[in-house]
Amino acid sequence: MRWVLAGCLLALSVPLLSAPAVAGTGPAPASKSRTVLDDEHTDTLDIQYRDGRLTLQTRVGNDPHRYFSPQDVLFQLRDNDASRIAVPEAPEYSFLGAAGTPVWIAPQVQDFSLLFAGWDTESLTPGTFAGDAVDIRLARVDGPGAVEVFQTDSFGLPLRVFSSADPAHRVLRQAVGSHVHANWAFTALGRYRLTFEVTATDPAGHPLSSGPVDYTWFVGGTQASDVTAAATTTTLAVTPPAAAAGDPVTLTGTVTPADASGAIEFADGDRVLGHAAVSGGRASLVTTALGGGTHTLTARFVPTYVTDFAAGVSAPVTVVVSGDGPPPTTSSSAPPVTSHSSTPPGTSSAPSSTGTPPPPAPSSTTCVPAGPTTATTGTVLADGHVDYAVRVLDGKLVSGVKDGTVSGVTTWRAPSSVVLHVADKAATTVPPGDRFAFLGRPGDRIWQIPQTQQAGVLWLGWNTESVTAAQVRGDITWSLDKVDGPGSLAVFEFDPFGTPVILFDSGNGVPDTAPVRLGTHAHGNWTFTKPGIYHVTLTHTATLASGTRVSDKQTVTFAVGPVDPKQALPVTTSTPPPGTCASDVAARGGRGGSLASTGFSAAVPAAAGALALLAGVLCLVVVRRRRSAAGGAR
Repeated sequence: MRWVLAGCLLALSVPLLSAPAVAGTGPAPASKSRTVLDDEHTDTLDIQYRDGRLTLQTRVGNDPHRYFSPQDVLFQLRDNDASRIAVPEAPEYSFLGAAGTPVWIAPQVQDFSLLFAGWDTESLTPGTFAGDAVDIRLARVDGPGAVEVFQTDSFGLPLRVFSSADPAHRVLRQAVGSHVHANWAFTALGRYRLTFEVTATDPAGHPLSSGPVDYTWFVGGTQASDVTAAATTTTLAVTPPAAAAGDPVTLTGTVTPADASGAIEFADGDRVLGHAAVSGGRASLVTTALGGGTHTLTARFVPTYVTDFAAGVSAPVTVVVSGDGPPPTTSSSAPPVTSHSSTPPGTSSAPSSTGTPPPPAPSSTTCVPAGPTTATTGTVLADGHVDYAVRVLDGKLVSGVKDGTVSGVTTWRAPSSVVLHVADKAATTVPPGDRFAFLGRPGDRIWQIPQTQQAGVLWLGWNTESVTAAQVRGDITWSLDKVDGPGSLAVFEFDPFGTPVILFDSGNGVPDTAPVRLGTHAHGNWTFTKPGIYHVTLTHTATLASGTRVSDKQTVTFAVGPVDPKQALPVTTSTPPPGTCASDVAARGGRGGSLASTGFSAAVPAAAGALALLAGVLCLVVVRRRRSAAGGAR
């Protein structure tokens, strides 16, 4: 009952959703301005699931994120030398247009002069949807040109995701727990409306949908103030053109362009008669408020967003009304209000009985004192989103592994406690040509963590999102100092058209250094030339706001190819407490300390099981007490 009551209170605390009124009295609602996003890390489509409903919002910036309703933001792709690129002659990119023609791209690799746009399903919990995935559909594109959203594969070839021109690229099946970036390409300057819908199926087979959601893009200008509103024209028609006092008169306003969003406010001189929402370029109001005499009527278009459409006023229309007497009040009609509320599903569990284990039987075996034992500790990460990141903690620069492999959960780990497993599924071969000669000869076998996320393969990036300008002056320097392993390591990104941009390459000597701007969240290709265990030494260096130069050097372990990653985990030695018998240690499998954590161990499930058991016992007590109380009440 408490769950039901809580659900009811939650539903009552949410404002009722209603269909917009067709007509209303008084002035039209005031126009608003959209928030212009033009150079930030933006998850354009942030997919949420709450109270049994799929929804879409926009997530902006670093943690803590800012969240917006999609209709309240405008995504500006600046027109500059970084975004305006000629289509290459490579036939793989012909879907963007003829070679040499310009195309404007918000890139997959972060450029701080441009919008860094993507989408995410990080808040979605595994087990919520069939197949642990949702479908993202580009339902419609309105604008002056075509729109293509594409990624780059491991060797620079395009992977088309969404296309306004090709129906074969309209739907993407996206796994839960994903954070994705791509190249957003537009073939002409101007304003675009992209309509997306997210669908899924719950485990019971029921379909779910976000419904269509519009996203507004503006391609052009170099700053937010360059986002221009579209010009509009407003006209007014009055039917009938002459009437008697108190007769109904229909006022119809027409706005061009027809997709202009807003309302039309109808006025008799300085007196507002009422307003009506624009639909399909038209809005109407029926009024009986015109008394005897001559009236000068106007229609004023009030845009929903001043960043979208300009306001406008029609030419006046003169209407002569016969008769006299006080005018009746304005009449209008509106559709009934429809409210939506939902109640979180209740949960129930059957009581279970538990027994008390008997005390251990006394042993006559002589106690042989236990000696020191060794065990592996740490975590193996083999799949999902991981970043090698840096923070400022207590005035020190601290490098760490930001583990996001569990959807909706972020865990910071010490680099020395982690083995990053580049599984054999990540194996590939060096492609033909000389662009990838730094990786070896064409056909050579290599192992690669790709720039674009792939299921079953670790997705390793780097970020400085947790560092602020109040903590650090300028960029952070990131260096590759040493690679101890059977082969070499190269880390590189791709530009929008698949040309490799090398950050580190131990094959031609180390150290290698790269500046990383604050607020960076990037992914690249981490390529190893041979299988085996690698110990990679990396250093972050920065100047604190105080002027102090600080750095942190750490060694990260990679297990590459067909090797057991557990063999690379740290080994610890523990000494049992005095009086511990060797037989007791043997009964625990030879472990003198706590259960080792490898990333795949039973430590977490065991703890969760214990908590679940405790919760079950408590629930059983509560249920029994409630039943007892209920029995007494009867």
